Amino acid sequence: MDALSSKPLLFTTRLILRSPNERDIAAIIKIAGDWEVARRLAGVPHPYDEADAEFFLDTIVTASMVWMITERSSEKVVGVVGLTLQEPASKVVLFGYYVARDHWGRGIATEAGSVVLAYGIGLVGETALASSFFVDNPASGRVLEKLGFVRSGAFEQYCLATDELKPSVKMLLVGGLSSSGVSRQTFVAGQ
Repeated sequence: MDALSSKPLLFTTRLILRSPNERDIAAIIKIAGDWEVARRLAGVPHPYDEADAEFFLDTIVTASMVWMITERSSEKVVGVVGLTLQEPASKVVLFGYYVARDHWGRGIATEAGSVVLAYGIGLVGETALASSFFVDNPASGRVLEKLGFVRSGAFEQYCLATDELKPSVKMLLVGGLSSSGVSRQTFVAGQ
């Protein structure tokens, strides 16, 4: 999926989504290093240190479409959002995000997710878009439902931070973004 190697700037009313870089290491550590954030994510260790942030930038960011979520007014980093090709043969692209705890409940994940999904659908076409959440994080399930994802099954997913298998819910984006009311006009790329 060569389309995933190039990332434009994406804009919403309140946010700018841009490529992560080394200047973001402190913000990534602060957000991902928060236990309340890390325990809600499958692949984030805890504690989270500079080596973890460098691994994220050098390995995850280079293999996926990942954006830093920044406030448009201040350019403050408030989260991360992205799309990752699960396996080339599977034709499944995974959607994921995390937001700084002091920005929870403000619609940041939904706003950033809508622009990334609108952009991603244009790139991947009929490829399936999927996500998941831990059962003990129902707020993430609500965000995914607002974005048009529907529940497709239950499973156990390993959480690196807690070092345990946790009950989880698989989600699929059905019917594209039209089911969530989000359109491609939600964002302006490259401005």
